[in-house]
Formats: sequence, structure tokens, C-alpha cells
Amino acid sequence: MNPLAGRRGKAYFLDCVGYLGIAAATVPFGLVARSAGWGQEQAVVFAMSAVPPILATVLAARRESGPAGATWGKRRFALRVRTADGGPVPFGRALLRNTLKIAIPWQLGHAVAIGAAFGGYDDGDPATIAATVLTYPVIGVMIAGVLVGQGRTYYDRIAGSTVSAVQPDRLPVSE
Repeated sequence: MNPLAGRRGKAYFLDCVGYLGIAAATVPFGLVARSAGWGQEQAVVFAMSAVPPILATVLAARRESGPAGATWGKRRFALRVRTADGGPVPFGRALLRNTLKIAIPWQLGHAVAIGAAFGGYDDGDPATIAATVLTYPVIGVMIAGVLVGQGRTYYDRIAGSTVSAVQPDRLPVSE
């Protein structure tokens, strides 16, 4: 097992708590949308469900491309995202990394939940079934990428990034 796997897992857990906070902050908007009748159309619900993962993705990319090179969870566990050659990660690459890591898996889960809520399983909806079939392998590949080999996930490989340990005193105090 990769020696950083435990730290990366704990850091990701802390980051997910923050992402859930983003989702919770959008609940009032969802309640207003529901009372306005917008929740009757599956496409509208799916589009509205994309807001929290987009916000979380952009926020994480901003943090990883910033001076600390780390999200809040990574900073807490003295981890830093760098390019494969050790340099800072540009925003575009951090955005790609976090789109693959956060937005796509999160939205796949939304596709399953929304499809199921609108009868996708009963109707044999291909989008609901495809999202269901893809969700768990994507999550499995993410976890396996951290645990085995060099610990470089598929999103790190695609974005040309790596996560490494740093001395806690080497992380900038603020961004």
C-alpha cells in the first residue's frame, strides 16, 4: 500500500465535509425552486444538482493552484499537489484534476439518484442505468489509485500532477 494513502484518505474526508457544506448551503435555493414548481422537470433538477459539485471543483482547483498547493484537508495532513516535475499546478490543470476527482463522480451519483426519483429504473432509462453502472467502478478506480503502486490516481496522471508529503512548516500560512 502507498505510504501516503492513509493521509490522503483522511485529507479527502475532511475536504468532503467542506463539499457537503457547499451542498447544504444550496438547500434554500432548492426549496425555493421546488415551491416555484421547477422540480417537476428531470432536466431542471439535474442542472440544479450540478451547482454544488461545480462550486466544490472550482474551489478545490483554486486551492491546489494557489501558493499552498493544497486544499484545506491536504494542508491539515501536510500534503501538497504539484506537477509531475515538482512545480506548482496551474489552475487549468488543477481544474481538470478536480473535475475528474469531484465533479464527475458527484454528478454521476446525482444522475443515479435523480433518475431513480423520476422512475428511471422502472422505465429502463438508459442514462440512469449507465450512470449506475459507471458510478461504482469510477469510485473503485479512484480508491485503488491511491492504495496501490505509486499512489498516483487516474486524475493525477491525466492532469500531470502528484500528491506528496511536505514538512508542515513548509506550507504557507495563508493564501
